Amino acid sequence: MKYKVAIIGTGYMAKKHCEMLYNHNNVILDTIVSTKKSQRISKQFIQKYGFLRNTTDFDSVLEDTTIDIVIICSPDFMHATQTVKSLRAGKHVLCEKPLARTEKDFAMIKKQLGKNHKTLQIGMNCRFREQYSKPKKIIDNKKLGELKFLHANYTMNVVESIKQHEKKWWLTAPKNIFPFLHGGGIHCIDLLRWNGGKIKKVFAKSTSLQLKKELKSDTFSVLIEFKNGVLGNCFISASTFQPNAFQLNYSLTNGSIINNTKIFKKKNNQPAFSHDIKIEQRKIDLRLQFDNMLQSIKSNIAPINSFKESYENFQVISAIENSVKKGTVINTT
Repeated sequence: MKYKVAIIGTGYMAKKHCEMLYNHNNVILDTIVSTKKSQRISKQFIQKYGFLRNTTDFDSVLEDTTIDIVIICSPDFMHATQTVKSLRAGKHVLCEKPLARTEKDFAMIKKQLGKNHKTLQIGMNCRFREQYSKPKKIIDNKKLGELKFLHANYTMNVVESIKQHEKKWWLTAPKNIFPFLHGGGIHCIDLLRWNGGKIKKVFAKSTSLQLKKELKSDTFSVLIEFKNGVLGNCFISASTFQPNAFQLNYSLTNGSIINNTKIFKKKNNQPAFSHDIKIEQRKIDLRLQFDNMLQSIKSNIAPINSFKESYENFQVISAIENSVKKGTVINTT
């Protein structure tokens, strides 16, 4: 079966999805939706990726009964409303993260999902990258014993991007949130939860290195207690003077995994280097994510990056924000 796809947006992630879907055996790239300002770019999408048409009218996509899947790559503040409208129109939806940034928006999406039971996949592609999925398999198989501690480091210097207003929607975020946690740090929270399980409590502090005016706080240090007793911490920064990196360290009873790939095993109660995890990534993460969505549509089961997973990420981020503001330990639920 071939699915007709409409992509909303013409920015970086829209291009990445187009590159992934171009020549996909089960996809027809039907419509690219842009703003009036970016119509010229949308015409380039037609030439490069073979879209059948371009439009600035999002509602025309909803009214087109032949379109099966809507991929939302618009600015963050539009995600929740466009997701609800697409689901209401009977479309399956792949929405780039964050799905939503307020409790009200999540409730609105959940209500609509309950009405028509369409597939909703959230674009959290790190779960489909081998440098993260292979350590996860080792932990699940208990090859290095029981997981006891997780450390994550997420540094992504976006100073120039923010200063040049390339992500200007971050600057119009709701007043009570820290936008980088929702737009970038969410990857860190998601993989910590994926490996460690449900997060019970957090204690967080924040500061600002370069983007206080724009983001209020751009750097976060978080202590974490998981429901199963595992402990963890994470460092998240949008402006630190370090190379961009996303690294996880896993401490287990019989060994450890450092920087996602290096395995150390216990030998005479000392760490001994064992080997590097072989990373091949024969299919790109976005392709694996999309194929997981197609499988979900066919089998009528939740995709890996489901609404439930997205909402739990939001709950943890909200707890971090509350901990920063109140200076206390906060329960996630």
